[in-house]
Amino acid sequence: MDVRENILEKATELYTQFGIRAVTMDDIAKELGISKKTIYQYYKDKSELVNTITKLHFDLESKRFCGLTEESKNGVHELVLLSVCLRDSIKETKMNLLYELQKFYPKAWKMYEEFKGNVMKDSIMKVIERGKNEGLFRPEIDAELIAIMRIEQVQTFLIGNLVPRNQYTLEQIQMQLFDHFMHGLFTIEGHQLFNQYTTNSKNNEEQN
Repeated sequence: MDVRENILEKATELYTQFGIRAVTMDDIAKELGISKKTIYQYYKDKSELVNTITKLHFDLESKRFCGLTEESKNGVHELVLLSVCLRDSIKETKMNLLYELQKFYPKAWKMYEEFKGNVMKDSIMKVIERGKNEGLFRPEIDAELIAIMRIEQVQTFLIGNLVPRNQYTLEQIQMQLFDHFMHGLFTIEGHQLFNQYTTNSKNNEEQN
C-alpha cells in the first residue's frame, strides 16, 4: 500500500470513529507517523481528502447495487437482495458523517445526492418494472414515484430525528420501513415467492 492509500485508509478510519470536523490533518499525520507536509503533497486540503474518500465510498456502493440484477432469479428475489444490500449499506452509515457532509462539504454532499438520485433510484425503479412485467408486483404502481418516496424516506430517517434513537437502531428502523415498503408492491404470486425466499433465508441462518 502506497502513501496515498495509507492516508485515505487512516483518514477514513478516524473520520468514522470521531467525525470529520473533529479530526485534523495533524491527527492523521500523527497516526501515520508522517509529517502534515507529506499529506499535502497528495491532497491540497482537507476538503479534497474528504471528497476523495466520499467518491471511493459511493463508487463501491454503486457496484454493490448495480450487480443485483445478474444475481437474481426474478423481481422478488432481486428486491430481497436489494434489501440486504441496503441493510449492509445502512450498517456502515454514520448519521453524523452525513450531517457533516451536508453542512460543511458541498461537493461530497453532491456525490451523495447523485448516488441517491441515480444509483438508488434507478435500482428501485428497475426492480419494480421487472416485477410488474413478471406479474409479481402490482401493475398500477408508478415505479418512479415509489422509488423517489422510498429514497426520501430513507434520508429522512438517516438525518432526521423522528424516533428515539435509544429505543431503535438505524438498521431496525430501515428494515421495518423496507418490509412495509415491499409488501405494498406484491401481487399474490409475489407474496408467495417472498415468503419462500425469506423462509429459506431464515433456515440457512439457523443452520449456520
